[in-house]
Amino acid sequence: MGSGYAWILPTAIGAGWLLSWWRTRRIRWGLLSAATVVSVLCAAFGIRTYGRPVSPEDLHCSSAFACVGRHPVYWIMTGMTGFGCCLVLLLVTAVAEIVIRLDDRASPESPR
Repeated sequence: MGSGYAWILPTAIGAGWLLSWWRTRRIRWGLLSAATVVSVLCAAFGIRTYGRPVSPEDLHCSSAFACVGRHPVYWIMTGMTGFGCCLVLLLVTAVAEIVIRLDDRASPESPR
């Protein structure tokens, strides 16, 4: 990846997902749904504003603010990376929830 900006959204998604394990399942699934929508919107915005071919010189920005919003390829990279992160976390969450439910069923009830 050429820009650190493409990792901001996936990092925020991962941090929110980790923090959501201390709350209810509804928050975890809602967070993943919202993150997926934001990722798709970022990619769609980049694709929609992609009006000219990007040369290799365009991808090497001279300052930290030179790349922000100037080249739609970074929006596309951010959206696709965020979407991939959401897919991986979706699978991990589904498997973890299944394991937790099976473990709850297998554990004996507390004696009275």
